Amino acid sequence: MAAYFYPALWEQRRICIARALYEHKVGRVLEVGCGEGNILSFLVSPASDDEHPITHLYGIDISAGALEKACDQLKPTDQDSWCLRVDGLCIELFHGSAMAPAAPIDIDAVVCSEVIEHVQESKVPALTHAVLGVYRPRLAVFTTPNAEFNANFPALCYGTPEARFRDADHKFEWTRAEFAQWAQDAAAYYGYQVELRGVGMAMRNAAEGFESYGGCSQMALFIRQSEDPKEPPPGCVMEPCPELVSYATIKYPFYAQPPLPDEQLLELVLGIARLVVDAQSAFDLADLWSVLEVRHHFKRRQALQAWLLDNSLHFAPASQQEQHQQPAQRYTLSGA
Repeated sequence: MAAYFYPALWEQRRICIARALYEHKVGRVLEVGCGEGNILSFLVSPASDDEHPITHLYGIDISAGALEKACDQLKPTDQDSWCLRVDGLCIELFHGSAMAPAAPIDIDAVVCSEVIEHVQESKVPALTHAVLGVYRPRLAVFTTPNAEFNANFPALCYGTPEARFRDADHKFEWTRAEFAQWAQDAAAYYGYQVELRGVGMAMRNAAEGFESYGGCSQMALFIRQSEDPKEPPPGCVMEPCPELVSYATIKYPFYAQPPLPDEQLLELVLGIARLVVDAQSAFDLADLWSVLEVRHHFKRRQALQAWLLDNSLHFAPASQQEQHQQPAQRYTLSGA
């Protein structure tokens, strides 16, 4: 049986990007070269870490046709209307070049995934400057194919005069050493720390030793160390580009009702807890969090946990044994 990625390579890549964003607790993310919105749509779903939600997503692409498809993919569904979000989410799409003058937006992170290899190598410094020198985000995430991994694809004839790129539009594909050199040089010039990671290491039926080539894609995480502005480096030509044009704004509905009065809140939580305790010895925090009014009153799980502990006349943490060594996740009714 032929080798294949599991999960699919695109899914592995999006998971790695999302984890990096969540790890650095960013709330406002710009994707440069967003295309049809595949990564942005992956980030629409709320993260498990509700303490640091993504509330603003931005996308830039030079193709109006791609942006039209992104709009279709990113628009709220019927489910978004009845399963309301705790936090608002606004998505703004811009038409134009990534090297255009910066959009008037406030961002924490920039994602540039599988884009840089579509740019002429002579223009890579300009793209690098646009992201790290103009937008200067707290976090920047770049991914690009790892040329060495092409050895796992016989049809690409890697290492021979007949070698081909993975995509006809690729202008180059970097080895791990070439990618690392670019990333380290950029980090040193623009005042960032850089971490390199492999993406696409999970395969089934792969040849023994396929991991020796690294990941199918490679990722660089740039973490800003200095906020000082930077001019383009020597030899970097920033060609004049038309200003970005706002293409679409998409807003997701969210729960905007005022908090419940104290007595009504206590009555609601007690009612839920009693229903669960009647069938079990204790109730989970998740039993309460699944209820719309509770979730939107507290906004954050930690706030709900603190409220339960403050109301010790009614609620108490379950025993360590029942909690499976996860304190403050299971509770009992005081006196139950």
